[in-house]
Amino acid sequence: MNETLHPEMRGVIVATPTPFDADGQVVCDAIGRHLDACLEAGVHGFWINGCTGMGPYLSREERFRTLEFAEQHIAGRVPMWVHVGAMTTTESCELAEHAATHGAVGVSTLPPLFYVTHLERVVEHMTAIQAAAELPITYYHVPYVTKLELTADQLIEMCQRVPHVAAIKYSDHNLHKANLIRQALPHVRIMTGMEEELLAGLALGCLDGTVGASQTFAPGPLVEIYNAYLAGDIARARDVHGQFARLIDIQEQFDFTAATYAYLNLLGF
Repeated sequence: MNETLHPEMRGVIVATPTPFDADGQVVCDAIGRHLDACLEAGVHGFWINGCTGMGPYLSREERFRTLEFAEQHIAGRVPMWVHVGAMTTTESCELAEHAATHGAVGVSTLPPLFYVTHLERVVEHMTAIQAAAELPITYYHVPYVTKLELTADQLIEMCQRVPHVAAIKYSDHNLHKANLIRQALPHVRIMTGMEEELLAGLALGCLDGTVGASQTFAPGPLVEIYNAYLAGDIARARDVHGQFARLIDIQEQFDFTAATYAYLNLLGF
């Protein structure tokens, strides 16, 4: 297949957070305010129930509820992808079926969790999820979490064997590997999960945009970096990147997810 399945997957896609009240209940009103702020900043889409949104920690019912709220609130203004990674393939398939009926243009997944796995198992896992959703699927490559370090050749093989792989969410600093994948599979979108790599990856031509946590608290600067690069204003893109990088430097001095939510709390979300 040589056709891009997700032409709309580009730019700055927000991996949405999930706020809770003091009793541990999801606060949908706060989700709505955050979605609106991101839309005002010009983001290109949303990524629901990912790791930033605590997806692996939410119950199935909580994941259903947050998606259903997001579907109604976004109301088709920008595309919406749904992360369905879970402890078992069966649960991921159930989440994928639900996503397909609630506005998702695609689903994404991690490899099977907890036990270190291998390429064959990943292919089986993703093939089952894609069949359940009947939507394009994105593989979340995040080796520092999953302990699964697939090579460029293995990632290319996976994309060729699993039906309707549209993209890789690429949380890896190795842009050389991303470039090898881009050369072999130009139709597969590659979205960095490490926002500080966005400008470098755009310049190399191996990244199409970013899906990540920093978009939750700094969507405007990332949109500006992306738009400035597309407009050929490299000096402006570099300047904004330099300012944005200071936020990342502070964030990485602490627990990454906790720092993300601390930034959001400071902003009133």
